[in-house]
Amino acid sequence: MININFLTNRVNQKGKQKEKDVKIFRISTYVLISLIVLMVAVFAFKLWNNLQISNTDKKIKEYKASILGQETTEIGYLIFVNKIKVISEIYKKRSNKQEAMNYFADVFGDKAEIAGMSYQEDQGGLILQIDSSNVFDLQDVNNTLDSQALRQEYEKLEKSVLTRTDTGNYKLTLKLELKTND
Repeated sequence: MININFLTNRVNQKGKQKEKDVKIFRISTYVLISLIVLMVAVFAFKLWNNLQISNTDKKIKEYKASILGQETTEIGYLIFVNKIKVISEIYKKRSNKQEAMNYFADVFGDKAEIAGMSYQEDQGGLILQIDSSNVFDLQDVNNTLDSQALRQEYEKLEKSVLTRTDTGNYKLTLKLELKTND
């Protein structure tokens, strides 16, 4: 008797289908494993990133606390610097007055002497009272005041009040603008 198998085509198709299903299963398993590994990697990266941010926040807080702790030192330093600036300005003004006094004392020599001085802080000027013992010395002082060399040193020089005292001395008032130390 002859056996006729009508299902051989069907069995062959099922075998091929089974092989296809095994391939798809393997591929889907690899994809699933890849996705799981990727998700774990992303989760680990995010966790690591959060730890870094947390550490950075802690450092920022520590630095802020350190900076705020040094605030009083900085304020003290700024006050000290401002005091030094003010003292320096006062010294410059004082040195300008002293320089002018020495200059005019040297220029007049024994012809006249500086009898008085007042400082005009708001205008940056100096008022000198010159005392001369006789009219000839006064004329020499006047010529010296009008000289080109003196006018180059002190451009704004103004002679104002001239008086004669009971003892015969002559007093001349000079107004001059002090040099600035810029």
